Amino acid sequence: MEVIEIAINDKKYPEKLRTIKNPPKKLYVLGNIDILNDDGIAIVGSRDCTKKGAENARFFSANIAKSGFTVISGLAKGIDAKAHLGALEVGGKTIAVLGNGPKYIFPAENEETYKRILKNGGAIVSEYPEDTHPTSDRFRARNRIVSGLSLGVLIVEAEARSGTTITARKAREQFRKVYCIPSSRDNRKGVGTNILIQKGAKLVLEPIEIIADFKKNIEKQITIEELEQMNEKYLELSKVKEEYRGIYKAIKEEASINEISKKTKIDISELYQKLFLMEIEGLIEQYKNKYRIKQA
Repeated sequence: MEVIEIAINDKKYPEKLRTIKNPPKKLYVLGNIDILNDDGIAIVGSRDCTKKGAENARFFSANIAKSGFTVISGLAKGIDAKAHLGALEVGGKTIAVLGNGPKYIFPAENEETYKRILKNGGAIVSEYPEDTHPTSDRFRARNRIVSGLSLGVLIVEAEARSGTTITARKAREQFRKVYCIPSSRDNRKGVGTNILIQKGAKLVLEPIEIIADFKKNIEKQITIEELEQMNEKYLELSKVKEEYRGIYKAIKEEASINEISKKTKIDISELYQKLFLMEIEGLIEQYKNKYRIKQA
């Protein structure tokens, strides 16, 4: 996939970003450039987040994405990664704004999320070309882009002084709405969010409180339990080679070769070969003249 270079005077340059103080002169984009002008909500927070913080990031992101917003974050560890994941789990679009070049994956542990963002019609965005390595200054600078691309910013968890509070400050300078999920007084990872609420950020307990501000609708809120089930299904399917995934999905319940062929539209002779290879690889097994997922 080629990196697309967009100059500030280009028609495809995101209009919301063009109006901020010190907008990037160029953007380097991998993936779907069209979503850069979509309605987006940024979701950010601590890298070293709590379990509850990670859960909240996924929960809010999934429901915000389900309502039609693009979720924007920074592909960092912790809250950022969970925000991208929440959007992806419901088939939503998400934009990752990097503090390095768009072809340099950092941190390496987020490589799978990086690939999923692109595969699902999202975008990887940076003001730095190609393989530029990250630095602390570049991470701080990218925060203005995260907020600048958005209509509003949700702070999930933040310590008293952090890159996340910088994003909140940039959002206010850019006249973006700032939302915070409150934390208990003994959670140091949430001290920053509580301070931001004291300073005027909107306290939110449910995704609909953000969604309603922008007159979007959500028919049914996704639960944490449903998100866990979606993630389990993805993790299971991710172990299967892409060429076999259609077949694997077709035999989630026992099925004959004719039934599989009908579901997958694969010719019987070709299907026999693939089923044989899947048996060899231990993915499926035959049982009473039918195929099924191999039992543990």
